[in-house]
Amino acid sequence: MSTEIYDKTNDVRDVLFSSLGKVDTDVIAHLINPAFMGGPQWPTLRQAFSIIRTDDSIKVVSTGLSDPFDDVEEPNNGFKIEIIAETTEDLGDDISSSWLFKLVYSISRQAAHNGKMAEFIANHGVITMELFAEDDGLDEFQNENGMVGVMIGVEHPDIPKIVQFPAEEIILATVQILTPDELEYAVEYRAEGRNHLHELMKKSGIYHYIIPNRQSLLKGVNPSSASPWWKFWDKS
Repeated sequence: MSTEIYDKTNDVRDVLFSSLGKVDTDVIAHLINPAFMGGPQWPTLRQAFSIIRTDDSIKVVSTGLSDPFDDVEEPNNGFKIEIIAETTEDLGDDISSSWLFKLVYSISRQAAHNGKMAEFIANHGVITMELFAEDDGLDEFQNENGMVGVMIGVEHPDIPKIVQFPAEEIILATVQILTPDELEYAVEYRAEGRNHLHELMKKSGIYHYIIPNRQSLLKGVNPSSASPWWKFWDKS
């Protein structure tokens, strides 16, 4: 690994995060790295999460997925992605126990495990994924099957999606939680469904801002004859 690329990556990432709000001095990190206990390994082993605040919202963002791989000599920026989620909800003082952190943490683990998330987003614009609500501490967002649907890569006019880092372009991937109907729709209609939902998020002004208990964006679109066109979040 190039020490120069590593240092420059930290500098560029710090500037990027600072452009999105006030960054907390402390990061959220493990006392014992999960990679030593069978978890997915990040490029330099470092697994950290930053908190970014504005007057109206709070963001949690992964810090380390774009570090250069420590066992690769060629200039690189690791998995070429960082995961970010944002809400205007009050999360209290302990962000590390909040659903917002658990969401970013879970998707970041998937990004490290798969290694191709940035490539998928670059090729498809947005991707969707299902998380196990109970395992990931996201029970309040689960559908009747105990799953939580998420869309990754939602575009926003004020947040860059593709950022030039020292060695490569990286994707700053915003996350939106899907309502049960939206998840059902995305599963049934695949790329067409994902793209339609993405357009609805942008046109509605919701974008990636996560609002618990929001209604479905599928006004007048019936994912299946067995379900209404909207639902509230409902814990089974």
